[in-house]
Amino acid sequence: MLQEKNIENEKYIPSKQSANVLFKFMKKIEYLKEIISKKAIIPRYYEESIDYLNIESLNKIVFPMICFCDINLSKLDGHVYYYGKFGIGLNKTWGINSGIQPIHYINKNSSIKEDISYLFSKALNNIDDSDDNINEYRNYLLSHLLFMKPIIGSMRREGKYDSKNFTDEKEWRFIPNIKEEHGIDLIIPQKYLENDKAYNSYSDGITQIKELWLHFDVCDIEYLMVENEEYRKELIEFILSITTIEELDKYILISKIVVYDIMNKDW
Repeated sequence: MLQEKNIENEKYIPSKQSANVLFKFMKKIEYLKEIISKKAIIPRYYEESIDYLNIESLNKIVFPMICFCDINLSKLDGHVYYYGKFGIGLNKTWGINSGIQPIHYINKNSSIKEDISYLFSKALNNIDDSDDNINEYRNYLLSHLLFMKPIIGSMRREGKYDSKNFTDEKEWRFIPNIKEEHGIDLIIPQKYLENDKAYNSYSDGITQIKELWLHFDVCDIEYLMVENEEYRKELIEFILSITTIEELDKYILISKIVVYDIMNKDW
């Protein structure tokens, strides 16, 4: 009789189709410097369209997240062009142990989409907040919603909406475990939709609560990406100036720097 392996003790099996690194890209080197100096990435509130679920009076939600991709280096060009030529690549085993989760891409024409839409509408229409079972039911659905995207949809970025095939992003997502004692909302109230000042204000709230940050160690970093040679020099000087990182670790970090303009020639 075959016996099932103990999943808890099972080691990570390296992927043959995807990167074994979780990449996060950004537009400015200042953002990368902050991540390195804090040895943490701070979640920010972003808007997500959920109109594909056809839930009455609920087309968008805004909640805190950190997004990564596990796209192979040879196929990163389009992703980097859209999100920025500065980035950090962290070990995927670290990401899995930190609770980072691959996104579930939903086909608008699938039966699972119909089931989710029906259950959400039913949960929202039940106004008995005193019923613990109903609240658990809602929370369960909400936790799934935060890790879902349509295959094709629109994304708000820099004040405008772009149409995208989201499966190309191979997204992994971290959602902070916000509790009542933190004093901030997981989901921003609907009245603040499309209000960038409100989004920034909520994000600033998370900045004050280190417990909600996504922490890592120097040994978890596989790559640091910069746009060109000038930025490589700038990042080296910055790393050498950090007082909270051991001297040997500084040189290890410097060895992880790759230059996009150089790599792009060979992709």
